[in-house]
Amino acid sequence: MATTAVLVPALAAVAPAQPAAATPATVPRDDSAKGGQALTVEGISPQTVGKKSTVKVTGRVTNTTDDELADVTVRLRYSRYPFSDRSQLSSYASGDGAQPQVGGPKTELDKPLKPGESATYSLKVKAEDMRLRDFGVYPLAVDMTDGSGHAEDTRYTYLPYEGESSPDPVDIAWVWPLMDDPQRADDDTFLSDGLSTSLGPNGRLGRLLVAGAQDDDITLEPTTDASAPPADTPGATPDAEATATDTTEEKAEDGDGGEKGDQGDKDADRVPVTWSVDPALLDDIARLGNGTYQVLQQTGKPTATTGDAAPTTLSRDPSPTAQQWLRQARTGLDGAPIITTPYANADIAALLRQDLRADAEAAVSLGGETVENVLGTEADTSVAWPAGGLMNSETRDFLSERGATTFLLSDTALPARSSHGGTPPAQATLAAGDSGADATALVVDSGLRDALAQPSRGAGDAALASQRFAAETAMIAAEGGDDRTVVAAPPRDWNPGADFAANVLRASEKLPWLDPVALGDIEVNAKDEAQRGRLTYPEKGAQSELTGTYLEEVDEVRKDIRLFNTILTDDTDPFRPAILRLESASWRDDKTTAAQARALVARAVTLSREDVHIIPGETVTLASKTGKIGVLVANDLEKETVTVNLSIYSENNERLSVGKYKKEMTLRPGRKTTVYVPLSARINGRTVLNLSLQNADGEPISEEVPLPVNATGLGTQALLISAIGALILVIALAPRALRKWARKRAERVGGSESAESAGAAGDGTGGGPGGDGDNAPGAMQHNGRGSSTEGERPDGSAGSGTATTGDPASDTS
Repeated sequence: MATTAVLVPALAAVAPAQPAAATPATVPRDDSAKGGQALTVEGISPQTVGKKSTVKVTGRVTNTTDDELADVTVRLRYSRYPFSDRSQLSSYASGDGAQPQVGGPKTELDKPLKPGESATYSLKVKAEDMRLRDFGVYPLAVDMTDGSGHAEDTRYTYLPYEGESSPDPVDIAWVWPLMDDPQRADDDTFLSDGLSTSLGPNGRLGRLLVAGAQDDDITLEPTTDASAPPADTPGATPDAEATATDTTEEKAEDGDGGEKGDQGDKDADRVPVTWSVDPALLDDIARLGNGTYQVLQQTGKPTATTGDAAPTTLSRDPSPTAQQWLRQARTGLDGAPIITTPYANADIAALLRQDLRADAEAAVSLGGETVENVLGTEADTSVAWPAGGLMNSETRDFLSERGATTFLLSDTALPARSSHGGTPPAQATLAAGDSGADATALVVDSGLRDALAQPSRGAGDAALASQRFAAETAMIAAEGGDDRTVVAAPPRDWNPGADFAANVLRASEKLPWLDPVALGDIEVNAKDEAQRGRLTYPEKGAQSELTGTYLEEVDEVRKDIRLFNTILTDDTDPFRPAILRLESASWRDDKTTAAQARALVARAVTLSREDVHIIPGETVTLASKTGKIGVLVANDLEKETVTVNLSIYSENNERLSVGKYKKEMTLRPGRKTTVYVPLSARINGRTVLNLSLQNADGEPISEEVPLPVNATGLGTQALLISAIGALILVIALAPRALRKWARKRAERVGGSESAESAGAAGDGTGGGPGGDGDNAPGAMQHNGRGSSTEGERPDGSAGSGTATTGDPASDTS
């Protein structure tokens, strides 16, 4: 048997190319290699083998131990007997199946591997030398052994072989998921930064969008550094990307590996894909790119989300990554068939069981509206994909009433009849339920789902995952039968490598036993109906639903929301999406995050209600019997207009009473208003008024605000007593005031007469010309001081000892 084995040393990124015969190049030891994969398979070509093919397996060996490895050998093993049943594929991949016994080509390193060192290998063998039989899937293994023959590592994979002829093609319809767990609690708070990362060119949702669109014009601006590992791909290496490329080139080179013809028009070669989206995810992405938002800080410790402790959040600017993803999604999904889950993939079965039909209806209607608002296109409401692919009769009737005529189900919900061997067709008829009409069931192939869920992002993963997909589909085709269809729907949280996601779509077109079709083109015939049983809702389906206890806790939040909604002027329900996110089927298996999200929503509702509030004032002093106070009411909400009623009551109506005032008021977002309230005080003292806001039904929507009022004014009786006292005082003081006035009048009259006499005497003492002695030259001036008198009498005469004004005897000059 002619075989070829080539060993190529591993090179540092900057090292020049080395001859094939060179010894392994030493690379810096990488501590992360310890305990990792010692053997990787990075390429298997062609993906499906023809009689004239040359099978080529490439990869890398690494010393992941602390000791030097000598006499390392890499070899192929295979079997000349194909698998006889699909179930054997899974057991073989885990190493539990029958081991292939035929030895193939091998190669030995001519130099020991030091700890952390790597070397690449390449093994080739002609298909005709392998002496494989007819069409089928054959076991293939790659071993790495040490000098003693001990297997350091083994990789198990598959070799689909066409043989002389291939069976009739099987139709394959793709459902491509753009889905995730709810990313927000309330509308402005994200549970993590994971979504923003996932939307990038190397993120999960970024890879799914680009691969599913199958359009070179759809790009998320990938990095130009090909050596950089994907952002959310731990341990990825550049070799994983090179693997898929090498495989494709080999297929083109060999020419008989299942090619169906030359590459034609881009649109003609595009594999039909039906996009399945969760409207809540689109809503989350749109919010991510629209305005600042908050992200719950991940500290590695339980986050305080209950009680008075505020959770720690970080502010983020609008995400350009989210904006770019949405632009590309609108282009890539334009005109393509789109189906949706209810908003946030709400657990419809649990909601109906707990008599929450209104929430179930809201999830369906909001889902359709969101897709149209975000993507600008309508979703196909005739296709429903219930949570977990399971539904009971109540869920089926509910979805049918809302337009669903086709249901994507798991093979547990619609199992194959025991008399049927192999894989039955995906399509079947669901007998009429309470809705009164038959429906179509499309069963997702669980084997393909598991194959697609294989690791495909790490070093060497893509090649093995691609072979598993080819093997699964080849086994289905080998079962025989006419006009059969399978539905390939990866898990909703599918996280494939970019190359693997693109390769499985290309393989659907290129593998000779597959024929891609659109999901909407699948039809049911009588033969299909006979191969599957009746609709089944297993016990594990009911047990997996959101529990009644959990939904009761959500209902407590809903009660607070209902109270908040009663003050909104417009008929809106701003927290409805948040409640639907809390009712997502995603929380079936993640109770911790569900509890965290629920607490955050409850807190957001409380804070929103508190944004409509009374602004506390200072203690009021009422200085009279009556008066008015101003009560300031504010609406600090950013979007909602509210209508509230102001309630005021006095703790002591006998002392202080409240008059009539305008109770109802409407406040636009960010506005304030003052309500003037009349008060009446009967008794002086301190009384507390209790102020609160209520809805139209009198239910309080705010905490009471105490407002102390001090009444210091006089009452009627006190005023009467004061008036009588004042009158008595006036009567008592009036005679004395009259006597005092009479004395002052008499003094003024007497003073005038004395002044005239003094003037006459002055004229006879030799005053100079002009007759005024005071103004004569050398005359002595008066000191200007007048005399004061005490003991004035009622007649106005001066008492004894009073000096008169102008007496020369009193002059002190």
